Amino acid sequence: MNYCVYALVFLIIPEIAFSQTTSPTLTAGPLVGSVTTTAAKVWISYKGVGPYSVTLVDTVDKTISNPIASHKTADKYGDTSLILDYTGLKAGHSYRVSHTLNAKWTPDCKFTTQIDVPVKDLDFLFGSCALLTTGFWRAFFPGADIRIYRRMAKTQTNFMVWLGDNLYYLGKDYKSYDNMFLRNLEVRSKFSLMKKFLAAQPNYAIWDDHDYGWNDADKNFPLKDTALKVFRGFWPNTYEDNVKQTYFTFRYNDAEFFMTDGRWWRNPPGDTTGDFLGPEQIKWLKEKLLKSNATFKFICMGSQILNDNNHGESYAHYPKERNDLLNYIVDNNIKGVIFLTGDKHYTELSKRDWRGYPFYDFTSSPISSPVLPRKGLKPYRNPLSVKGTVVYRKNYGRIKITGPEGNRSIRLETYGKGGKLKWNYTIKSEELSRK
Repeated sequence: MNYCVYALVFLIIPEIAFSQTTSPTLTAGPLVGSVTTTAAKVWISYKGVGPYSVTLVDTVDKTISNPIASHKTADKYGDTSLILDYTGLKAGHSYRVSHTLNAKWTPDCKFTTQIDVPVKDLDFLFGSCALLTTGFWRAFFPGADIRIYRRMAKTQTNFMVWLGDNLYYLGKDYKSYDNMFLRNLEVRSKFSLMKKFLAAQPNYAIWDDHDYGWNDADKNFPLKDTALKVFRGFWPNTYEDNVKQTYFTFRYNDAEFFMTDGRWWRNPPGDTTGDFLGPEQIKWLKEKLLKSNATFKFICMGSQILNDNNHGESYAHYPKERNDLLNYIVDNNIKGVIFLTGDKHYTELSKRDWRGYPFYDFTSSPISSPVLPRKGLKPYRNPLSVKGTVVYRKNYGRIKITGPEGNRSIRLETYGKGGKLKWNYTIKSEELSRK
């Protein structure tokens, strides 16, 4: 597997006097976000003022690429979250990050640009519920365990998909912009194993309730605009133009990912005709699915989709919208649809026949949050669960796509925190269509 080298590009901050010789201090990162055949996004955070450099160095021909744009958010304490956009990269080339910011230690940040071929073996990780606690909260959540990220970092896959609750706003965290900003910065800066994992591969993320607002927060969360600004400032996804939410798509060869926002328009539970994704996002999702020619179409969502057990949060609380989406997929015979979900604090694979279409929902949770006790699973019992796939330990999901064009398959896997394979399940591409 090739790797890309990032050296942190030379940016001269205009408000700095030329007499200054000190550089700002790197507080977190680098982290690689969206990557295509010719472009990439990189996130860092720093504190202080002064000149510094950020460069992308091609490890093959040693050419250097500078960012064409930058996007900043900051707090009142002088901390800056920065996303850098790079274009003009070369397909299949390796890049690694290096920088001139002051730092005691920086994780080795590397990635490879995509190759423009119709089909290619693909290997990625995904998961949800990544509680990491600092200070006061450590006494209340001792189950939060960082060690799983060491194993995940060693896996060396193409990218990571974060399915929400990527951090947890606790106490007063969700009550102001600066508190949200600080919580995100603490998680990124205080855990070396998390730093290493975030630097090990590109990352794509959606949010769920705990990195949006309070527990089970919906469209009525009063600081939703603030949460949006912070989330988009810390995750270098490629968002839809003129969309004031967090949904977007990305693609690797013949696999396309539809990253949804299940919070912004979600109605409080109780109204079965209420919105979950909302009309604007549903319209966008249907159009994108219909136009996609990808062999596999992964719809990523924070809440389970197929399970009708209404214990806990689920798309089943909103049957009008959910059933309309499933019927649309079946009526248009949109092939290759797989659902990736999180939230539950346990893992399982659900399978459901919907008017002749075999839908699968791979729920992966939790990565480092406390696990729902096994005895507590009884109210959550899911008749759609595939035998042998329920895991009630900290874990992460992995998906491998292989095979020649026209005969592709995906292998779904779950691994424990020590890296041991818990179960696997293979699906052929021709299975995923209306019969």
